[in-house]
Amino acid sequence: MRVLHVDSGKFWRGSQKQIWLLSREERRKGIDSWVIARPNSPLFGRCVESGIPTVGVKVRFEIDPIALAGYLRLFSQVRPSVVVIHCSRAHLPAGLAAKLAEVPLRLLWRWLDNPIRNPWQRWKYRHGYDAVITVSQRVAQVLQDGGVDAGKIHIVHVAIDPNEHVLYERQQARTVLGVPEDGSVVIGTVSFLVPRKRVDTLLQAFQILNRDFPSYLLIIGDGPERARLEQLAERLGISARTKFAGYRFDATALMSAMDIFVLPSVRDAAPVVLLEAGLAGLPVIASRAGGIPEYIRDGETGLLFPPGDAEALAEKLVTLLKDREFAHQLARQHQTFVLSNCTVDHLAQEVIGLYQQLGNGKRW
Repeated sequence: MRVLHVDSGKFWRGSQKQIWLLSREERRKGIDSWVIARPNSPLFGRCVESGIPTVGVKVRFEIDPIALAGYLRLFSQVRPSVVVIHCSRAHLPAGLAAKLAEVPLRLLWRWLDNPIRNPWQRWKYRHGYDAVITVSQRVAQVLQDGGVDAGKIHIVHVAIDPNEHVLYERQQARTVLGVPEDGSVVIGTVSFLVPRKRVDTLLQAFQILNRDFPSYLLIIGDGPERARLEQLAERLGISARTKFAGYRFDATALMSAMDIFVLPSVRDAAPVVLLEAGLAGLPVIASRAGGIPEYIRDGETGLLFPPGDAEALAEKLVTLLKDREFAHQLARQHQTFVLSNCTVDHLAQEVIGLYQQLGNGKRW
């Protein structure tokens, strides 16, 4: 079986990491898995380094005849059994090319919980594909609300590879990041800084917390919201106790610098970073948004708060700071959940089983 994963993203985000992990694990399990990515993108480079057959195709916009021709030529030459398209920009050119090349099984993978609002989007999801794979019940509902037949939707939860989850020693991580060694509790997040991640809610909660519990805030990540968030930290009077560390390719390893991990998104389909925090042994506080409650059970493997509610987030932080044994218990139970349900081995087995189920009777 030859599987081609198609993505045109410029950046390294959760979905790109999942594509890399899945294709690598598929190859370990005997599947001839390839990745078709944007040339010179982080995904392209990481796949090449891992020995995954990788081809560069650039998609400029959704209706891109040059990209269509590139995909069609590639599919006709390589003759894949399955094409899996992971990004909206490639939906039309790669999907049409797969159809013209008579690829036996054509799948879409939906990573985001954005509503499907216009007729063009609805048409894309309802035509030309055998099934849509998604990462949470929340996204499945969005797809159904957008007119996708529930029978064509399959949920596959995101995963992580515990074997490569290496943490820096705590002191090393704090030194690398420039976190002061004054005994303060470090509250942290790893996030692409865009509005839906609502890092401003975390800044506001941190200001409330510091009135009675002096601590330190660590924000790893970059994005278009960074300047505004830095200005907000200044206005809130917390800039001296807040570190914007920027984009770090070793962000996961640097989680050892934190004592508590927070994810304050108002929309998030299935954040891989929650699994990374779990393997890092961190107690997690997250918003009750998107697919997050499918990965964090409130009071058992972490704490949940209403999206955008800074006071509620501050209260959850105080709960963990006052009861460190409870915090450790949450962290242990979340780590067990991740190792039992969310490894890349689970992911690959489930996806390969889905190929076989959907391809039953098709000519490979």
